[in-house]
Amino acid sequence: MTHAHPQIDTHAQDPIVASWMIKWLVSGPRPQPPAIFRRLLLHSQTKSRTLVLAVVSTTILTIIAAVQTGAAWAYAWVGIEVAFGVARYLALLDMLKKQSSGQPTKGMTMYLGLFWAISYSVGCTLCVMTGEWSLILLCGMVVAGLAGGISSRNAGTPRYGFAVICILAIPYTVAMIASPIPHMYLIGLLLPAWILGMAVLLFENYDVLLHLFHSEQENKWLANYDQLTGLPNRTMQHQCFADLLRNASGPSGEARQPLTVLCLDLDGFKAANDRFGHALGDAVLVAVAERLRSCVREHELIFRIGGDEFVILLPDTSAAESTAVAERIIARIAEPLDLGSPGLLTIGVSVGSATFPGDGRTPDALLRSADHAMYEAKRRGKGILVHCDRLPETIPLAPDMQAEARSARQIWARSGA
Repeated sequence: MTHAHPQIDTHAQDPIVASWMIKWLVSGPRPQPPAIFRRLLLHSQTKSRTLVLAVVSTTILTIIAAVQTGAAWAYAWVGIEVAFGVARYLALLDMLKKQSSGQPTKGMTMYLGLFWAISYSVGCTLCVMTGEWSLILLCGMVVAGLAGGISSRNAGTPRYGFAVICILAIPYTVAMIASPIPHMYLIGLLLPAWILGMAVLLFENYDVLLHLFHSEQENKWLANYDQLTGLPNRTMQHQCFADLLRNASGPSGEARQPLTVLCLDLDGFKAANDRFGHALGDAVLVAVAERLRSCVREHELIFRIGGDEFVILLPDTSAAESTAVAERIIARIAEPLDLGSPGLLTIGVSVGSATFPGDGRTPDALLRSADHAMYEAKRRGKGILVHCDRLPETIPLAPDMQAEARSARQIWARSGA
């Protein structure tokens, strides 16, 4: 299914890492949209509990090494590990804070992770060189455990995860091969298969996570956008309308700026749809959506709320200022459509408008007022604009669909009786 680009993209920001090297390491094998890239990155870098548990386990090993060997390098290793743990946790908190405010980061958590892996690998290598079996065994267990955790934690950034695993494992394995302890060289035979297994696991986890994020994004799109035109639907309209109305109102509810809503209904669409078929009707709706996009500014929002009905929200726009927008829309929609076999097709649009706060102070009230004005425009001859504040005292309301449904059920019940 091919979707039109959504009109509203709340995630359309630059990637949140600035370094080209880190960008390459945290990127997957295929380029992804910024929103997906961001989710993959944050999934890998913002698991605070996993980081704390990893720091605790690695620090315990350094303390054991210091107590067992009594060497200066082991005590220094304890201090370095604690410092890296604190720095990585603070960098994670900073990353979360900047992400919530939409600010880019410089990949500090990733840099710290790489430098920590180097320092820890050096410490494990020194443990192997001591010849202490208990330390060698503990280091091997911790490195293997860290590799498993990294393959899960870094599922969204497989290249980065693989790099960290290699930094941790290769020097330790080389030290085992070079060790004077008999038969330690056999460890080297396991390394290629183990690293290959870690790589396969990382990229399998990446594919699972990527499929999940794409499915979530697709479902969110389907829930909030019209599949035919790519315009936001009624659900998104309610959300955006409420947000815009809050911005237009002060803290105490007073009006700070106007907000105009236009209700549009196509003239002649039903006849064309019945005569030429639904395929042509869909093509008309797609063409109308494109024409509407060309008639509004970037911050003005268009919604398809069903059938051939559209709603346009015009922030910081008075009733008088909205007239020019509505007239531009009426003229643009009235231009003949060349859709192939039927030849040129001409339709029109009737527009009703209502403006906050005079015509309503809630989304429902404003939509109801604009809807009434739109039906008055149709009654007066179609293809015109009617402002709500210019309606007569008594106006014909839109048909009550629930009342009609109740009436139909009553007639059916009587006929069945």
